[in-house]
Amino acid sequence: MNQKIHILHLISSFKRGGRERQLATICKFSDKSRIVNKIVCFNQAPTSYIEEYGLSGDIVYLSTKKFFKRYSEIRKVIKQDNIDIVWTWGGIEATLGVMISLLSRVKHINGSIRHGIVRFSGHQLWRLLILHLSKNIVANSRTGLKANKLNRGLVLYNGIDNNFFTQPEKARSGIRREFGIEDDCIVLTSVANLIPYKDYDTILNALSILKIKGIRFHFLAIGEGTERKTFEDLAKSLDLADRVSFPGNRQDIKDILYATDIFIHSSLGEGCSNAILEAMAAGLPVIATDTGGTKEIVDNSNGRLFEYQNVEQLTAFLLELINNNSLKDELAENSKKKAMTSFSIERMLSDYYSIIEKVNA
Repeated sequence: MNQKIHILHLISSFKRGGRERQLATICKFSDKSRIVNKIVCFNQAPTSYIEEYGLSGDIVYLSTKKFFKRYSEIRKVIKQDNIDIVWTWGGIEATLGVMISLLSRVKHINGSIRHGIVRFSGHQLWRLLILHLSKNIVANSRTGLKANKLNRGLVLYNGIDNNFFTQPEKARSGIRREFGIEDDCIVLTSVANLIPYKDYDTILNALSILKIKGIRFHFLAIGEGTERKTFEDLAKSLDLADRVSFPGNRQDIKDILYATDIFIHSSLGEGCSNAILEAMAAGLPVIATDTGGTKEIVDNSNGRLFEYQNVEQLTAFLLELINNNSLKDELAENSKKKAMTSFSIERMLSDYYSIIEKVNA
């Protein structure tokens, strides 16, 4: 790049989630001598990454919820900031992006593919149509492109903050003490919203089998959501109340991961899961559902993949690692290496610059 390229990112809100985290990371760590990133946000969210990533000066909030007035406001920002490329992070945003690219010189990148699931509702069919009308498409997994019937497009995998690769002092003992976990208990952890999409039912049913088999463990279900009471009630009904904790959202995810022995992720579908990547960066073997783009980051070298909602298979993989420390340690070491080489912030930004150069050529 010989001169700065101005990118305008359109996103519905900055609530805490995967796409928001990736965008926040890009904006915080991009080389500002090469790229100028600006964000147009449609709605304000009660919790966000704005303060954490120091983005308040880079964000413009739209004053209207009406589609064509939003278009008008965005066009003003484009003109004022000499925008070269509009990068959209959701379906409604992409609709505006297609309009902008058709009616101006500004190029559009449709980045609305975030997982490998396509539901054939009216909203999803419209998003699919907009994807196929978009010249430039970026997903966060190859599986996402395939699921949306696309034989073109680029992939920008998430990048993990280098901070996750460094073990915090006394994290293991401190977390165990907080949750009353005894030294001979294996710690199992999931980091996922407490919603139906994140399949905690399967995990809890597998854990009930471990308890029957006499395995000493404690499970930390980190996250919050609409199904919290449902999952808490299920844990009680399975006689797991003393083995499972639901501490809600936490700011010390890194400490918890370094106090963990095995990371579990059960989900209907993912693109490139930040939660899994952070677990890998912390040096954990990962047992996850073989859905979406997860198989692009987890394989038999650093974990195990089980069929969605297959309790028996998840149980078998948990027992395999719990009963074989050398295997568990080998997978853990490979996880960390894979995260460092393939999913670092530096790798993500290098791919981001390449995409921008390709689109702006």
